[in-house]
Amino acid sequence: MHLRTQNADSSPSLPSDTVASEPVYRLLFEHNPTPMWVYDVKSLCMLAVNDAALKKYGYSRPEFLGLNVLDVHHKEDAVQVQTQFEGPSSDLNQVAPWVHRHRSGASMEVETETEEMTFEGGPARLVLVKDVTEQRRAEQEHFDLVYRLQEEQETLAAVVNSTSNAVISIDAYGCIDVFNPAAQHIFGYPRDQMKGQTLELLMPERFREAHPAHRNQFAAERETSRMMGMGVVKGLRSDGAELSLEVTIAQVTVKGHQVQIAVLRDVTDRLRATAIFEQSRAQLSELTQKLMTQEKSLVKRLAQSLHDQLGQTMAAVRMAHETIIALQGNAISPSVDRLQTQMGSLIAQAIRQVRQVLVDLRPPLLEEQGLAAALDNELRNRSLTQPKMDIAIHVSPEVALLRWPTEVEYAAFMVAREAVENALRHSGASSVDVELTGSPGELRLEVTDNGYGLVDGAPQKMGHLGMLGMQERAHSISATVTVNSDEEHGTRIIFSWQPF
Repeated sequence: MHLRTQNADSSPSLPSDTVASEPVYRLLFEHNPTPMWVYDVKSLCMLAVNDAALKKYGYSRPEFLGLNVLDVHHKEDAVQVQTQFEGPSSDLNQVAPWVHRHRSGASMEVETETEEMTFEGGPARLVLVKDVTEQRRAEQEHFDLVYRLQEEQETLAAVVNSTSNAVISIDAYGCIDVFNPAAQHIFGYPRDQMKGQTLELLMPERFREAHPAHRNQFAAERETSRMMGMGVVKGLRSDGAELSLEVTIAQVTVKGHQVQIAVLRDVTDRLRATAIFEQSRAQLSELTQKLMTQEKSLVKRLAQSLHDQLGQTMAAVRMAHETIIALQGNAISPSVDRLQTQMGSLIAQAIRQVRQVLVDLRPPLLEEQGLAAALDNELRNRSLTQPKMDIAIHVSPEVALLRWPTEVEYAAFMVAREAVENALRHSGASSVDVELTGSPGELRLEVTDNGYGLVDGAPQKMGHLGMLGMQERAHSISATVTVNSDEEHGTRIIFSWQPF
């Protein structure tokens, strides 16, 4: 192809002997929608440019023709670009894409096709430019999307394969597609063997016939997810052993096809342990109730024996002692008189001790006048032995007249006694408040101190059986004992009873 300049603006024109082909030239170069330019091979200066290139790069014709090829590239790439332009045009066509610079400084990625030609009698090159910026951006976005999808798939696969829960997916026909390692471990089937098998294979036979209808109903309802069964369903291992499973089933659409995904947790051992625990708990509760009943019966018999036998014996001893003193009159030596006085004091002390034991074993007011009167008497006695402690009881007149079942009043009294004893011995409190509230069908007892509260995780320094004893007493009559405590505000023990 041969071109020669016609005027000072360096617009290319055809030789004079080919004027008839000028329309063809203008169509092929000047008016071509593809950006094109011509540059000198030696100087790399621009020799000609078409309208499409001017529009693409944002220059006027004089501005563009004042450039060289390196000017349309970024300056930091100039050395590398110049080295490549010193080679043959065939090498230039191997480079894709180039990064060109708009007049505004914006970058754009282009692909070029370079052809050798003669211009004004000298070697030149014709460059056709294709802007691939959007194409490359779209390709990069597609690549990023594919990469992210691949990464997400690999992450999902890693999660599915590493989770301790069985993950099984089935298609619309109930055939297994995904069977993760946990499912293999739980059910004992190789993963490859389960591909294409129906989910019913993993169920005891008595459930298999009805399950497809349940599965189809779930698919028809278009629910996102739900628990299967009543929270626990039965599964079947490859060795025939039945499993207890917690199952969540969800349905999603993958490539236009409905897929159901089941996540299963083997709770066989947990339920077995729970059943054993509940059985032990029931046996312990039964034993506790028997012990509480025996304790009450034993205490009653012991109190009766102390009152009727030892109490009467001590009263007879005192009467005999007083009779001896009366018969002796004044005809006794001072040493015998001292012994008689000492014996009288010991007899009186023994009688007081018996009476105190009777009170401790069987509060006399509990059966006669009820819980409120027995608690009031108990706390008054405590105040006498602990004069520096502020001990108070709060009971409204209406509640003071109420009576509850004997076993309830006895348990509440013993819990209150234990709580007060713990506060006096271990809390360092300066005050203890007991509050009794309730109705004929409800009882609530609170024991609050202002001492050192319980620290979470710290051992509890409590007398007798402590909290365990209180809770067992409460549990034996279907009541509860709770503790609210912290280091700054002391401890509050709450006994609550309400029949079902």
